[in-house]
Amino acid sequence: MNNNAPISDLEEKIRNTEQALSKAREQENDGQILSNLRKLGQLHLDNGDAPQALTQYDEALKLVAKSEDKEAHAQILGFRGLALKLIGNFSLALQAFRKSNALASELGHAPLTIDSYIQIAMLISEKGDFTEAISNLSRAMAVAQDKNDTARKMRLASLLADNFYKIQAFDKAVDYYVLGTELARDLKNQAAEASFLTKVANIFLLESEVQSAVGQYERALKIASAIEDRNAEINILGGLFRAHALAGNQNLASVYGEQVIHLAQQVKHVEAEFSNIAAYASFLAENNRFDEATAHLNRGLEIADEQKNLDLRSDMLTRLGLIHSQQGNNAQALEYFQKALEIARSVSDIRTQAHVLGYTASILAEDLQIQASINAAREALPLAEELENRRLMAEQQALLAFNYRDLNQIDEAKQYCVAAIDSYQSIDDQAMVEQVQILLAELSTLAK
Repeated sequence: MNNNAPISDLEEKIRNTEQALSKAREQENDGQILSNLRKLGQLHLDNGDAPQALTQYDEALKLVAKSEDKEAHAQILGFRGLALKLIGNFSLALQAFRKSNALASELGHAPLTIDSYIQIAMLISEKGDFTEAISNLSRAMAVAQDKNDTARKMRLASLLADNFYKIQAFDKAVDYYVLGTELARDLKNQAAEASFLTKVANIFLLESEVQSAVGQYERALKIASAIEDRNAEINILGGLFRAHALAGNQNLASVYGEQVIHLAQQVKHVEAEFSNIAAYASFLAENNRFDEATAHLNRGLEIADEQKNLDLRSDMLTRLGLIHSQQGNNAQALEYFQKALEIARSVSDIRTQAHVLGYTASILAEDLQIQASINAAREALPLAEELENRRLMAEQQALLAFNYRDLNQIDEAKQYCVAAIDSYQSIDDQAMVEQVQILLAELSTLAK
């Protein structure tokens, strides 16, 4: 009986290349050594072993530096940059890509010049310098256009659009997504074409140009359905749901909301099913369709339990609590909030704790359980401060002011009024500033 685990094709290729490398060393054949080091490095990258790949490229770099083969030198620097990037050493990776780019530019090697510019831009963008990333991508686009490299032009259009999106230059982002769409069509790359159309639609929706968004989504959906790209269909259907919900088209929003949830469930895309359940349930609740919203959120609870995901469970419980509070079922709402709070505490989820305590404090005040409301609000307040959530801080400070007023503890009420006014002013909510100022004036009268 053979107890040895089967060797994968990739492992066998690595073993064969190592043997070839060993033979080349024995023969002192630098050309073959270099060739096998490059091949072995790529195989290790394919196998997910970046440190081993880096070892091969470091040795290859020493060999190629002795030669006059600048193209091979540039290529190996690029491979070394990829290995360093995968390891997480972005600084050294950037250095390697810049050296590769300089050599490739000197040689007039267009593909390598473009690819190194892309890698430089991606690393710079990762650091948050989107303007510098755009500068590098623009240089690459100039080379790609000069060589009429359609595939690389399409990739660059996508990256340029993404970076313009990040700096909220939406018009420029749309221009490049549209260019990407045209290039994808030229390349007969339908998956890319659908993706570009979806991204254009997302920007239109962000800018509340709903009809334009719907048009782009529908074009994208036709393509995605034709090629049976289910993940793309989920993204597009979700966009159509949001667009019609924003436009107040309740029937069409319902159609697309149900479709996207059903498709996500059908293809077992758990994250998509969960996120769309949350969005659709909120839409249903806003339109007073509470029973439907509750049914979907209960399905969300099932998903959370199936996945053994406490974060998802606490999110669904919080949403169920909100729906019950909207219907005036305060006791049921408090029960859901308490369950969500217990989970949030167990996983140290400060954000959920702060919000759930805020909701709880509000309901308790409504039920005239003033001291319990004060306790919840005072527990929520420092968490809101830690999160630097000025609105939540203001809400809790205002609630505490009203609660202390009801307990006739005027000094405490006035202190929280002043704090709430400051917080509301910091977020430019003048309506609430005026409301709390009215309470402060009332308290000043009572103090006399």
